[in-house]
Amino acid sequence: MKKITLYIMVALSILFYGCKKESHDGHNKHGTHPGDEASQKALSISAEPTNRKVISSQALVKPIKQLQSSPVNAYGFIALDERRSNQVAARVGGRIEKLYVKYENQFVRKGDKILELYSPDLNTNQEELLYAHRVDPEGEITKHAAHKLKLLGITDAQIKQIIESGKTLFTLSIYSLYDGYIFYSPSTQMPPTETAMTSSAGSKMGGGMGSGSQQKQPASSFSTSASEPVREGAYVSPGQTLFWINDLREVWGILSVDNLHQDEIALNDSVTLTSELVPDKPIKTIVRYIEPQYATGQKFIQVRLYLSNVDRNLRINSLLEATIYPKTKESLTLPATSILYLGGRQAVWKKVGQTEEGTHILEIRFVRLGPVSQGRVTVLSGLKADDEVALDAGYLMDRESLVKPE
Repeated sequence: MKKITLYIMVALSILFYGCKKESHDGHNKHGTHPGDEASQKALSISAEPTNRKVISSQALVKPIKQLQSSPVNAYGFIALDERRSNQVAARVGGRIEKLYVKYENQFVRKGDKILELYSPDLNTNQEELLYAHRVDPEGEITKHAAHKLKLLGITDAQIKQIIESGKTLFTLSIYSLYDGYIFYSPSTQMPPTETAMTSSAGSKMGGGMGSGSQQKQPASSFSTSASEPVREGAYVSPGQTLFWINDLREVWGILSVDNLHQDEIALNDSVTLTSELVPDKPIKTIVRYIEPQYATGQKFIQVRLYLSNVDRNLRINSLLEATIYPKTKESLTLPATSILYLGGRQAVWKKVGQTEEGTHILEIRFVRLGPVSQGRVTVLSGLKADDEVALDAGYLMDRESLVKPE
């Protein structure tokens, strides 16, 4: 009985060892199978970090050079022409006894009395004039004292009055040297809000725009830091700015343009604009200045126009709708289907090689784009004219890996 049991155990051991060896040999045989080399290459490529390469047999296209000049639509507003803002400052220190300027935007004419100022220093200078005139009416000392008072803002008529009366003026009357409107800041007031600019321009001036239209426009961050309004009884120091006078016969048009068009717009490009106040009178002008930096917290280009406003129909902060006509230039374009839009980035699948079977090896390349026109997108950078890219980029993407920043 023991012998039979022993024989059975030996037989089972031999059988188990034979099966294990066959299984191991089969595994080695499968591992050394030549397989499909193209498939192995595909696996190797797709295993690269963030899946930047793929293999595809889909159609490829090359960028086409085209002459382009697409109109660019923009919104904006009217702002003060700062070059025409004239400063009115206190030439001597003192107290404002009487103020004839009651509110901002009040119109004054040259020669109008705008305030009366009491100044101890000015009274001292008047006493010097009276003393010099008593000693030597026609002498140099009298002329010097009179000239000193002129530098402090006293007119010839006032000097004559002081000499003839023999008394000092208790207050100095300050007169406007310019025609124009009173402002407490040399720059524009607070521009319209973003929502107001967009909705008002759309509703009052037709709204609908072409392919280059902007769906949402920002308010400008133009300087709005105004001086404190002067009041009667307030004390002022020498050189202190009281207010500014601007005749508004010329104004600025400030346009906010999408940064996609920053490489299209240039100085002296033609512009046609319409004001919400006079929509039936289009204004033709040119681009006179392009801001070298973005407005604070925004990604829009600010374009400045110089506008004649002799009849003063263009009011500060009124809205503008404009069309800019860039000069014609040659650009590379691709079908819109070749572009991948990945959040704030755009990319294409560029051909970088091919397999032995002729299948394309494509690699992701990020590009910078311009405007879209008639189903084609302008490529500003990232591709050359002889590059080939996938026609339908969306079918090849691994969005989860590509969206991650590098």
